[in-house]
Amino acid sequence: MKVLVAGVGYTVLRDLSFGPEMVRKFQLLEWPQNVEVEDLSYGPVAVIQKLTEKKYGKIILIGAVKRNRPAGTLHKYRPRGSLPDEEEIQGRMGEGVAGVISLDSLLILGRFYQAFPENVVVIEVEPEDDSWGEGFTPGVEEAVEKVTQMVREEVGIV
Repeated sequence: MKVLVAGVGYTVLRDLSFGPEMVRKFQLLEWPQNVEVEDLSYGPVAVIQKLTEKKYGKIILIGAVKRNRPAGTLHKYRPRGSLPDEEEIQGRMGEGVAGVISLDSLLILGRFYQAFPENVVVIEVEPEDDSWGEGFTPGVEEAVEKVTQMVREEVGIV
């Protein structure tokens, strides 16, 4: 089974760059041959096309999303439930075309266009600082090793 480990987020926006920074870290590590590591921080239409062509058996998405939890909080889940109405889906598509990078939008549009396999895992960290700059705040920095271990477990490396 082909597995994609992917980050989604903005670069140089402190904690919001968690997904792309994790990808850079993961690209330095050794993974089984069936595992690909990629930054998906670009337009959702292009991402959906890529996912539709590649036919992964499992996708692990990593990013920072503000949900008003304590900074550095990790949340792992599988996207389920109903999709939003057509107006919101169109709005998310418009934002994506305009250059907005959003893990939530990618999840909604990927599910809407059936670009994801059945097995999708999302790992989010709660950001503290979304200002311009490099480096994570202490709470998010603490999440790096935990997320690394979570991803290793998801791909079957214990």
